[in-house]
Amino acid sequence: MLGVLLGAAALTRDVFDWRLGAGTPAVTATTAGADPASSLPASPAPGTPPPSAAPSSVRLDTLAVEAGAANLGTLPRQLAGQPEYDRPIVIGCPTNSGADKQREVAFRLQRRYLDLASTVRPFFSSPDARDGVVLVYAQVTIRQADGTFTRVTRGQQFDARMDSPRDLAANVEGADELTLRVQCEHPGGSVIFTAATVSAG
Repeated sequence: MLGVLLGAAALTRDVFDWRLGAGTPAVTATTAGADPASSLPASPAPGTPPPSAAPSSVRLDTLAVEAGAANLGTLPRQLAGQPEYDRPIVIGCPTNSGADKQREVAFRLQRRYLDLASTVRPFFSSPDARDGVVLVYAQVTIRQADGTFTRVTRGQQFDARMDSPRDLAANVEGADELTLRVQCEHPGGSVIFTAATVSAG
């Protein structure tokens, strides 16, 4: 009789354990650390285009000077160390006498770039000339199929003064060269291009 009772108790235990475990997911061993699936990048939704990288920019002062290197100057020492004048391009003002009415510097582009961006900051050391206006033109030179060259003004900036710098922007796409031309109301000053870049296509 004792054997029968023990057998019945064992059967009841087995049935109870089976019902209790029904529908319960099995426990699997995991290793310490992050779940490997959680470190995978999320998949983009279907039909979502991949993000496009912004065009990179190149500092204009890293490009080769094709012409007008003699017109390049140095940053006036009064402006040295000021963060907004980091790596400037400085073009000396013309004397405004005889044929010296404007100064130009040309940079080699080789049709590699899309847009020019810079800030024009005039500087005159003479107090009498500090309200003087400078004009800047961004011109591109394009080689034609017949071997001739065409120069076109793509950007123009008016009325930059020492107390009111102005931005200069120009489309340089397809250009073989970029020429910066400056004119100054007064001689003896400098036209300073800061943060001058061209965007790469």
